[in-house]
Amino acid sequence: MAAPNRKLLGNTIAREQFLLNEARIMAQLRLEGVSADEAARKVKEENLFRYPTERSLGRITLACNRRLDALGDERLVRIVAYGMPDSAAQTNLYAMMQFYPLVRHFMTTEIARRYAELDYEFGSTDMNAYFTRLASEFDNFAIMSESTVSKLKQVLRKCLKEAGLLNQENRLMPVILDMELENVLRERKDVEALRAFGAREEM
Repeated sequence: MAAPNRKLLGNTIAREQFLLNEARIMAQLRLEGVSADEAARKVKEENLFRYPTERSLGRITLACNRRLDALGDERLVRIVAYGMPDSAAQTNLYAMMQFYPLVRHFMTTEIARRYAELDYEFGSTDMNAYFTRLASEFDNFAIMSESTVSKLKQVLRKCLKEAGLLNQENRLMPVILDMELENVLRERKDVEALRAFGAREEM
């Protein structure tokens, strides 16, 4: 086996989670013309996230703003802000794919392959195997602590469930992709993302 010699960034999601409700609030403020910094200030001053303390607000609002910026299209920001829950969750997952290299790698290699092969089982053994491969390919995962790896596994699995891709029996589900999101992905020719949501990649 070749020695690890590359890095795959993304362990920050262990502290940030899926954050759909928070992203929706930030997206609504942004669409009202509020700047990213002002939106973060309003969240803090008015306790819009309804957090018991302010300790993590700065980090979470920054994460939401970065994800919304990563979408790169007001149509997608609008889905997060005002779309149906399933559509907003799908778009939030796509935002994470755009911002976090680990999420994109996971979705476009592991999940896309399973949809393509009609292999819908995705239990803990499969997640463990994925991280074993990461450790063989990327040097930072080879030396990552067990606690961090465990947290990343939990976050990735929760992302799948929150976006409606994985059920409680650990089976991948057919995805009815939001039409606007699908249109943007096709405009961008983002074949990898389409495959990750189980969609046909024909343009």
